[in-house]
Amino acid sequence: MIAILVAVKQELNPILRLADARTIIRQEHLDFYEGTLAGQPVALLALGVGKECARIAAEMTIKCYRPDLIISTGFGGALQDDINVSDIVIGTEVLELTGDDGKDVRWRTVLPARQPPAFAAAIAGFPQHTGKVLTTDDLIVKATRKARIGQATGALTVDMETSAVAAVAANHDTGFLAVRCITDNSHDNLPGEFNDFFVLGQLQPSRVIRSIIRRPRLVLNLARMGYRARRAGNTLARFLFQAVTQFQPPTR
Repeated sequence: MIAILVAVKQELNPILRLADARTIIRQEHLDFYEGTLAGQPVALLALGVGKECARIAAEMTIKCYRPDLIISTGFGGALQDDINVSDIVIGTEVLELTGDDGKDVRWRTVLPARQPPAFAAAIAGFPQHTGKVLTTDDLIVKATRKARIGQATGALTVDMETSAVAAVAANHDTGFLAVRCITDNSHDNLPGEFNDFFVLGQLQPSRVIRSIIRRPRLVLNLARMGYRARRAGNTLARFLFQAVTQFQPPTR
């Protein structure tokens, strides 16, 4: 079986529309959707934003389901100029940012370079790239910082969960795949308020409303990101649907 882990429901809902996964099983505080996607048994989960949420959720996923493959997926920000909105990035190496003082960028390798499963790279009809995926503790909102980190690490995309899921999967000798769909280009500046919208990995609507009251033009940024997120979510769901049709679980 395949476990597909995303951060938030906005990433999960398009996948659910293509899946037959109507059974919701609560494991402690996590709601797993059980069923099938393209005929493959799956467990689907929106785990929350950030590495700690991702670590806890990945441990629970392996404990409850013993999946053959965990796919850490969702939205990502581009760190290179040739990566565009709605492109698919398949991770061949997982990095984690450990420091950035504005001059020196430091990181560590969580999952060494390797070839992704052949089925993922064989999906046609999607603009896609393979390469390094970087995980950070916060949303990178400034284009100048994206450029600095992208140049230093060579990563194609950045998110806030992949390294934690990859580390747990490696510790349990569980198959792992990182797939991201891009929602912001490397030259995009995002509102700094975005990092204040989440508490303990969960979106806080009250914080969004307060930010809009203080700066009404923020609505335009949110509308643009919402449009991109819907587009990326649908692209990602279709990619995953096609990918899992080709997945062959290992012989036990």
